[in-house]
Amino acid sequence: MEKLYQIQIKRFFGSIVTIGYGGFRFLVEPSNPYFDYAFTFIFMFLLGIPHGAGDHLLIQKQKKDQGLSFSLLRFVGSYLGVMLLYALMWYYFPKISFVIFILISIFHFGDFENDEVEKGSILAFGQKMSLGLGILGWIIYFHFDEVKVVLGDWVWALPVALPAYWPYLCLLGILLGFRRQSMFRYINTLITLILGCWLPLLPAFVCYFACCHAVYSLSDMSKHLQLNLKTILAKLLPFSFLAFVMGFFFLKMNSNTGVIYYLFIFLSLLTMPHFWLMHQFVKKK
Repeated sequence: MEKLYQIQIKRFFGSIVTIGYGGFRFLVEPSNPYFDYAFTFIFMFLLGIPHGAGDHLLIQKQKKDQGLSFSLLRFVGSYLGVMLLYALMWYYFPKISFVIFILISIFHFGDFENDEVEKGSILAFGQKMSLGLGILGWIIYFHFDEVKVVLGDWVWALPVALPAYWPYLCLLGILLGFRRQSMFRYINTLITLILGCWLPLLPAFVCYFACCHAVYSLSDMSKHLQLNLKTILAKLLPFSFLAFVMGFFFLKMNSNTGVIYYLFIFLSLLTMPHFWLMHQFVKKK
């Protein structure tokens, strides 16, 4: 029975955390933003960043299976090199970089809602894009005023409001992306997104990104590496700390205004090398 409870908690972790934090904000002073900042930091540090910090473990296992040597220093150098190139793209071509990041996020979100390896058919690709677009569009619509504050006119001049039919299109995209074999992930994500409508942007995004998407990714990584989640998270703790240190210095190098916007850019820099590796070595194994 105890194992059954643990399985259900893991399956609906995002929903449980969203309900818990929503209840906390209802009971405590809801206008205090520091609770949202603390919540964001804790779950990004424990789950959000680690789910992208384990890429070296995937490469290391692949090299070992092939009887090849693995150099962590060389891997980190390549990883940082990709981040640097993308940072230069953001500096010289911010609009193109923004579009690339959004497209990557849409596909990445849609892909990891599914816990089964799929063949690269056009239908499967369409379902992933539909689901990812629905997820991202839903979060943006119900927090659009905050999104405008974050992005401002840094990339594009955003409209005053999104059309009233927008959430219906997002819901349609989510429904079209449904896969029966991944029903628990789908239901957990849907509940988390709906409940997130009553939370501010940062905790709503983190409830999905860290407590749904990152948990799915870590679960897939756990199966691939044949390690339990506790062991993986312990191995990734130093890399998560390094990512936060890098993020701190990245913010210090940029303007004091638009902090969340630059955090958005830094997240995209971490995402670029992680995106390809996760799909190459976990989903396409």
